[in-house]
Amino acid sequence: MGKLKPILNFTGSVAGLSVYTMRGSDQPIIRRKGGPTRKQIKTKDSFATTRKNNMEFGGRAKITAQVMDVLRPLKYLGDYNIAGPLNSLFIPIQELDTKHEKGHRDVQLTKDPRVLEGFNLNRRTPFESIVLNPPEYTLSKKTLKGAITFPELTPDRNFIVPGNFQWYRFIVVLGIVEDMFCDPGSRWDDYHAKHGNPLWLAISRETDWLEVYPGSPSTTFNIEMKISRKDYLKQLSLNCHSLMLGVGISFGTMQKGKITMAKYIGGAKVLGMA
Repeated sequence: MGKLKPILNFTGSVAGLSVYTMRGSDQPIIRRKGGPTRKQIKTKDSFATTRKNNMEFGGRAKITAQVMDVLRPLKYLGDYNIAGPLNSLFIPIQELDTKHEKGHRDVQLTKDPRVLEGFNLNRRTPFESIVLNPPEYTLSKKTLKGAITFPELTPDRNFIVPGNFQWYRFIVVLGIVEDMFCDPGSRWDDYHAKHGNPLWLAISRETDWLEVYPGSPSTTFNIEMKISRKDYLKQLSLNCHSLMLGVGISFGTMQKGKITMAKYIGGAKVLGMA
């Protein structure tokens, strides 16, 4: 894959080439069209390794989709496409499965959930480059509760505002990420959760808008997921899910007496896993 620096601002297809842009990069990207057909990849012996890689990529993609669903309320704070980097984080998790052969290895995040801790949705302004003192938190997989204590913030001391903004707020997310198991030939679609379809349960909460100046005192923010006790006791007995706590900080401007969030400005990260 090459990068193009065109004279004209152009995206699309021309002469067997595809030109496109990607969020997080200010350069157009150019790729050559072509390659083996889907039928060739599916049937030829020479693509056996490719088929195994594709199968395992699909398993990682399913658990990545769960993570992105939990982080969805923080999406507009991010400044790059997180799908690929998230998928890559699950490669060493998949390699922990020594029971199954390559192509059918499970993706059990519960074996090492902390691999996601600290994952940033920003490259230009990571959360910790804005809020210099890390928030303290508690997280319980048993009760589905989390609590975050945000530090006292003082602009230009432990609070670096990425621009000329007068308002900010914190966003907190809490959600379940279920392990993915491979069961070829079953009624399931290759990779699936232990009990069938993933629950994909997630919630988010926001603080009120706060003034950047002169700063704000330390505050504790609680968040709790609601789920049927019967269903969750079953979930706990399987022990095939992880609990994710994420946090973000957004900034806003006052327009016609209403504060509007500035898209792609701020920082967000996975704060804790259980």
